[in-house]
Amino acid sequence: MFTIQVWSSDSLKAAAAARQAFAMVDSLNEIFSDYNPDSELSKLSRTAGSNTSVNVSPALWDILTLSKEAWQKSGGWFDVTIGQSALLWRQSRKEKKLPSPEPLKKARMTVGADFMILNKDQQTVQLKKPGTKLDLGGIGKGYAAQRMLEIMQKSGFEESLCDAAGNMAIGKSPSGGWKIGVEWPGQRNQLLENWLVLNETAISTSGDVYQSVTIEGKTYSHIVSPKTGLGVTYQRQVTILSKDAAQADWLSTACYLLPVEKALQLAKSEEAEILIIDKQKLGFKTVSSEGFKKLLKEE
Repeated sequence: MFTIQVWSSDSLKAAAAARQAFAMVDSLNEIFSDYNPDSELSKLSRTAGSNTSVNVSPALWDILTLSKEAWQKSGGWFDVTIGQSALLWRQSRKEKKLPSPEPLKKARMTVGADFMILNKDQQTVQLKKPGTKLDLGGIGKGYAAQRMLEIMQKSGFEESLCDAAGNMAIGKSPSGGWKIGVEWPGQRNQLLENWLVLNETAISTSGDVYQSVTIEGKTYSHIVSPKTGLGVTYQRQVTILSKDAAQADWLSTACYLLPVEKALQLAKSEEAEILIIDKQKLGFKTVSSEGFKKLLKEE
Protein backbone atom coordinates (compact mmCIF):
# COMPACT_ATOMS: atom_id res chain seq x y z
CA MET A 1 0.00 0.00 0.00
CA PHE A 2 1.32 3.42 -1.00
CA THR A 3 -0.33 6.48 0.52
CA ILE A 4 0.22 10.23 0.63
CA GLN A 5 -1.06 12.53 3.36
CA VAL A 6 -1.08 16.27 2.66
CA TRP A 7 -1.94 19.36 4.69
CA SER A 8 -3.32 21.89 2.21
CA SER A 9 -6.15 24.34 1.64
CA ASP A 10 -6.31 23.33 -2.05
CA SER A 11 -7.45 19.73 -2.36
CA LEU A 12 -7.53 19.79 -6.17
CA LYS A 13 -3.90 20.85 -6.54
CA ALA A 14 -2.85 18.46 -3.80
CA ALA A 15 -4.63 15.59 -5.54
CA ALA A 16 -2.98 16.50 -8.86
CA ALA A 17 0.46 16.44 -7.22
CA ALA A 18 -0.32 13.11 -5.56
CA ARG A 19 -1.37 11.61 -8.91
CA GLN A 20 1.96 12.69 -10.33
CA ALA A 21 3.76 11.04 -7.41
CA PHE A 22 1.82 7.80 -7.81
CA ALA A 23 2.53 7.78 -11.57
CA MET A 24 6.22 8.05 -10.74
CA VAL A 25 5.90 5.00 -8.44
CA ASP A 26 4.31 3.05 -11.30
CA SER A 27 7.24 3.96 -13.55
CA LEU A 28 9.75 2.91 -10.89
CA ASN A 29 7.96 -0.42 -10.51
CA GLU A 30 8.44 -1.01 -14.25
CA ILE A 31 12.17 -0.50 -13.66
CA PHE A 32 12.77 -2.09 -10.23
CA SER A 33 10.40 -5.07 -10.00
CA ASP A 34 11.98 -8.52 -9.71
CA TYR A 35 8.51 -10.07 -10.12
CA ASN A 36 8.02 -8.56 -13.58
CA PRO A 37 10.13 -10.43 -16.18
CA ASP A 38 9.95 -7.40 -18.48
CA SER A 39 11.27 -4.88 -15.94
CA GLU A 40 14.63 -3.24 -16.56
CA LEU A 41 15.99 -4.96 -13.44
CA SER A 42 14.92 -8.41 -14.65
CA LYS A 43 16.45 -7.81 -18.07
CA LEU A 44 19.71 -6.74 -16.44
CA SER A 45 19.72 -9.88 -14.26
CA ARG A 46 19.43 -12.03 -17.39
CA THR A 47 22.78 -10.67 -18.62
CA ALA A 48 24.63 -12.03 -15.55
CA GLY A 49 27.78 -13.93 -16.49
CA SER A 50 27.62 -12.87 -20.16
CA ASN A 51 30.57 -10.44 -19.89
CA THR A 52 28.17 -7.66 -20.99
CA SER A 53 28.12 -4.11 -19.65
CA VAL A 54 24.58 -2.71 -19.80
CA ASN A 55 23.60 0.95 -20.05
CA VAL A 56 20.90 1.54 -17.44
CA SER A 57 18.34 4.26 -16.78
CA PRO A 58 19.18 7.09 -14.35
CA ALA A 59 16.81 5.65 -11.72
CA LEU A 60 18.30 2.15 -11.88
CA TRP A 61 21.83 3.57 -11.86
CA ASP A 62 21.01 5.68 -8.82
CA ILE A 63 19.52 2.86 -6.75
CA LEU A 64 22.25 0.35 -7.68
CA THR A 65 24.90 2.90 -6.73
CA LEU A 66 23.19 3.40 -3.36
CA SER A 67 22.90 -0.38 -2.98
CA LYS A 68 26.59 -0.98 -3.67
CA GLU A 69 27.50 1.68 -1.09
CA ALA A 70 25.12 0.05 1.40
CA TRP A 71 26.77 -3.33 0.79
CA GLN A 72 30.17 -1.81 1.53
CA LYS A 73 29.02 0.06 4.63
CA SER A 74 27.20 -2.97 6.07
CA GLY A 75 30.10 -5.36 5.57
CA GLY A 76 28.08 -7.36 3.04
CA TRP A 77 24.98 -7.84 5.20
CA PHE A 78 22.87 -5.77 2.80
CA ASP A 79 23.25 -7.25 -0.68
CA VAL A 80 20.92 -6.74 -3.66
CA THR A 81 22.51 -9.68 -5.52
CA ILE A 82 20.63 -11.99 -3.14
CA GLY A 83 17.79 -12.54 -5.64
CA GLN A 84 18.33 -16.27 -6.30
CA SER A 85 18.49 -17.02 -2.58
CA ALA A 86 15.40 -14.88 -1.95
CA LEU A 87 13.51 -16.66 -4.73
CA LEU A 88 14.48 -20.07 -3.35
CA TRP A 89 13.44 -19.01 0.17
CA ARG A 90 10.06 -17.73 -1.07
CA GLN A 91 9.42 -21.22 -2.45
CA SER A 92 10.57 -22.83 0.82
CA ARG A 93 8.23 -20.62 2.85
CA LYS A 94 5.37 -21.49 0.53
CA GLU A 95 6.05 -25.24 0.80
CA LYS A 96 7.14 -25.03 4.47
CA LYS A 97 10.17 -27.10 3.57
CA LEU A 98 13.86 -26.20 3.76
CA PRO A 99 15.66 -26.03 0.38
CA SER A 100 17.79 -29.00 -0.62
CA PRO A 101 21.55 -28.54 -0.15
CA GLU A 102 22.45 -28.41 -3.85
CA PRO A 103 19.95 -25.70 -4.95
CA LEU A 104 20.88 -23.72 -1.82
CA LYS A 105 24.57 -23.97 -2.67
CA LYS A 106 23.96 -22.88 -6.27
CA ALA A 107 21.89 -19.89 -5.14
CA ARG A 108 24.53 -18.80 -2.63
CA MET A 109 27.21 -18.93 -5.33
CA THR A 110 25.40 -16.17 -7.26
CA VAL A 111 25.51 -13.72 -4.31
CA GLY A 112 28.15 -11.01 -4.01
CA ALA A 113 27.80 -7.31 -4.77
CA ASP A 114 31.57 -7.10 -5.27
CA PHE A 115 30.86 -8.81 -8.61
CA MET A 116 28.33 -6.11 -9.56
CA ILE A 117 30.60 -3.74 -11.50
CA LEU A 118 29.41 -0.14 -11.85
CA ASN A 119 31.11 2.05 -14.44
CA LYS A 120 30.40 5.65 -13.43
CA ASP A 121 31.75 7.26 -16.61
CA GLN A 122 29.64 5.09 -18.92
CA GLN A 123 26.77 4.54 -16.46
CA THR A 124 26.87 0.83 -17.16
CA VAL A 125 26.40 -2.23 -14.96
CA GLN A 126 28.02 -5.62 -15.38
CA LEU A 127 27.03 -8.69 -13.38
CA LYS A 128 30.06 -10.96 -13.49
CA LYS A 129 28.66 -14.01 -11.69
CA PRO A 130 26.49 -16.32 -13.83
CA GLY A 131 22.99 -16.69 -12.46
CA THR A 132 23.01 -13.53 -10.34
CA LYS A 133 19.51 -12.15 -9.81
CA LEU A 134 19.00 -8.66 -8.38
CA ASP A 135 16.41 -7.98 -5.69
CA LEU A 136 15.73 -4.40 -4.53
CA GLY A 137 13.21 -5.43 -1.86
CA GLY A 138 15.29 -3.95 0.96
CA ILE A 139 15.71 -0.48 -0.55
CA GLY A 140 13.22 0.05 -3.39
CA LYS A 141 10.17 1.08 -1.36
CA GLY A 142 12.15 3.59 0.68
CA TYR A 143 13.66 4.97 -2.50
CA ALA A 144 10.17 5.38 -3.99
CA ALA A 145 8.85 7.10 -0.85
CA GLN A 146 11.65 9.67 -1.00
CA ARG A 147 10.99 10.40 -4.68
CA MET A 148 7.27 10.78 -3.91
CA LEU A 149 8.03 13.36 -1.22
CA GLU A 150 10.32 15.26 -3.59
CA ILE A 151 7.50 15.55 -6.13
CA MET A 152 5.08 16.79 -3.49
CA GLN A 153 7.60 19.35 -2.25
CA LYS A 154 8.40 20.60 -5.75
CA SER A 155 4.66 21.01 -6.31
CA GLY A 156 4.51 23.31 -3.29
CA PHE A 157 3.27 20.80 -0.71
CA GLU A 158 6.01 20.79 1.91
CA GLU A 159 3.59 19.45 4.53
CA SER A 160 3.35 15.93 3.14
CA LEU A 161 3.97 12.39 4.38
CA CYS A 162 4.61 9.68 1.79
CA ASP A 163 4.26 6.08 2.94
CA ALA A 164 5.48 3.17 0.81
CA ALA A 165 4.34 0.05 2.66
CA GLY A 166 5.57 1.39 5.99
CA ASN A 167 8.66 3.12 4.62
CA MET A 168 7.88 6.78 5.24
CA ALA A 169 9.42 9.97 3.86
CA ILE A 170 8.18 12.77 6.08
CA GLY A 171 8.07 16.46 5.21
CA LYS A 172 7.25 19.49 7.32
CA SER A 173 4.32 19.39 9.71
CA PRO A 174 1.87 22.23 10.29
CA SER A 175 1.24 21.16 13.89
CA GLY A 176 4.62 20.50 15.49
CA GLY A 177 5.25 17.04 14.09
CA TRP A 178 3.72 13.98 12.47
CA LYS A 179 2.72 11.49 15.16
CA ILE A 180 3.93 7.98 14.30
CA GLY A 181 3.22 4.81 16.27
CA VAL A 182 5.50 1.74 16.31
CA GLU A 183 3.93 -1.70 16.77
CA TRP A 184 5.21 -4.26 19.22
CA PRO A 185 6.53 -7.34 17.36
CA GLY A 186 3.75 -9.85 16.82
CA GLN A 187 1.14 -7.67 18.49
CA ARG A 188 -1.08 -6.37 15.68
CA ASN A 189 -2.38 -2.86 16.47
CA GLN A 190 -0.61 -2.82 19.85
CA LEU A 191 1.74 0.16 19.83
CA LEU A 192 4.64 1.26 21.97
CA GLU A 193 3.39 3.37 24.87
CA ASN A 194 5.13 6.46 23.50
CA TRP A 195 4.75 7.98 20.04
CA LEU A 196 7.37 9.35 17.72
CA VAL A 197 6.80 12.96 16.72
CA LEU A 198 8.70 13.57 13.49
CA ASN A 199 9.49 16.38 11.04
CA GLU A 200 11.52 16.26 7.84
CA THR A 201 12.90 12.79 8.37
CA ALA A 202 12.38 9.19 7.24
CA ILE A 203 11.39 6.03 9.11
CA SER A 204 11.54 2.35 8.20
CA THR A 205 10.86 -0.83 10.17
CA SER A 206 12.06 -4.35 9.35
CA GLY A 207 10.81 -7.43 11.12
CA ASP A 208 9.24 -10.86 10.80
CA VAL A 209 6.00 -10.05 12.61
CA TYR A 210 3.60 -11.16 9.89
CA GLN A 211 5.79 -13.10 7.46
CA SER A 212 7.65 -15.66 9.56
CA VAL A 213 7.28 -19.39 8.90
CA THR A 214 7.79 -22.48 11.08
CA ILE A 215 9.64 -25.38 9.45
CA GLU A 216 10.53 -28.56 11.35
CA GLY A 217 9.73 -26.84 14.64
CA LYS A 218 11.96 -23.82 14.00
CA THR A 219 10.72 -20.31 13.19
CA TYR A 220 12.36 -18.51 10.27
CA SER A 221 12.08 -14.92 9.10
CA HIS A 222 11.16 -13.90 5.56
CA ILE A 223 14.34 -11.78 5.59
CA VAL A 224 17.15 -13.79 4.01
CA SER A 225 20.73 -13.67 5.23
CA PRO A 226 23.17 -13.21 2.32
CA LYS A 227 25.61 -15.32 4.32
CA THR A 228 23.43 -18.46 4.57
CA GLY A 229 20.73 -18.07 1.92
CA LEU A 230 18.09 -18.86 4.56
CA GLY A 231 15.74 -16.77 6.65
CA VAL A 232 17.23 -15.92 10.04
CA THR A 233 15.92 -17.81 13.05
CA TYR A 234 15.66 -15.06 15.67
CA GLN A 235 12.65 -12.77 16.02
CA ARG A 236 13.48 -9.11 15.95
CA GLN A 237 12.10 -5.77 14.89
CA VAL A 238 14.32 -2.84 13.87
CA THR A 239 13.12 0.73 13.36
CA ILE A 240 15.43 3.30 11.77
CA LEU A 241 15.12 7.09 11.64
CA SER A 242 17.33 8.87 9.12
CA LYS A 243 17.46 11.79 6.72
CA ASP A 244 16.49 9.73 3.65
CA ALA A 245 13.89 6.98 3.20
CA ALA A 246 16.09 4.82 0.95
CA GLN A 247 18.82 4.95 3.58
CA ALA A 248 16.32 4.12 6.35
CA ASP A 249 15.05 1.16 4.29
CA TRP A 250 18.41 -0.52 3.69
CA LEU A 251 19.64 0.28 7.20
CA SER A 252 16.61 -1.39 8.81
CA THR A 253 17.31 -4.53 6.75
CA ALA A 254 21.05 -4.57 7.46
CA CYS A 255 20.58 -3.84 11.17
CA TYR A 256 17.98 -6.59 11.40
CA LEU A 257 20.60 -9.06 10.17
CA LEU A 258 23.58 -7.74 12.15
CA PRO A 259 24.37 -8.55 15.79
CA VAL A 260 22.91 -5.87 18.06
CA GLU A 261 26.16 -4.07 18.89
CA LYS A 262 27.22 -3.93 15.25
CA ALA A 263 23.74 -2.71 14.28
CA LEU A 264 24.04 0.14 16.78
CA GLN A 265 27.50 1.00 15.41
CA LEU A 266 26.29 0.98 11.80
CA ALA A 267 23.33 3.24 12.60
CA LYS A 268 25.63 5.66 14.43
CA SER A 269 28.11 5.74 11.55
CA GLU A 270 25.23 6.65 9.21
CA GLU A 271 23.98 9.36 11.61
CA ALA A 272 20.72 7.44 12.01
CA GLU A 273 18.68 6.65 15.12
CA ILE A 274 17.70 3.07 15.88
CA LEU A 275 15.28 1.00 17.97
CA ILE A 276 15.79 -2.77 18.26
CA ILE A 277 13.15 -4.98 19.88
CA ASP A 278 14.28 -8.58 20.36
CA LYS A 279 11.72 -11.25 21.18
CA GLN A 280 13.29 -13.57 23.76
CA LYS A 281 12.04 -16.47 25.88
CA LEU A 282 11.31 -14.22 28.85
CA GLY A 283 9.80 -11.38 26.83
CA PHE A 284 10.99 -8.43 24.80
CA LYS A 285 14.39 -6.80 25.11
CA THR A 286 14.56 -3.23 23.81
CA VAL A 287 17.73 -1.38 22.83
CA SER A 288 17.84 2.07 21.25
CA SER A 289 20.10 5.00 20.48
CA GLU A 290 19.88 8.04 22.73
CA GLY A 291 18.53 10.14 19.87
CA PHE A 292 15.67 7.71 19.33
CA LYS A 293 14.65 7.91 23.00
CA LYS A 294 14.53 11.71 22.84
CA LEU A 295 12.03 11.62 19.95
CA LEU A 296 9.53 9.47 21.85
CA LYS A 297 6.65 11.45 23.34
CA GLU A 298 3.97 10.37 25.79
CA GLU A 299 0.42 10.22 24.48
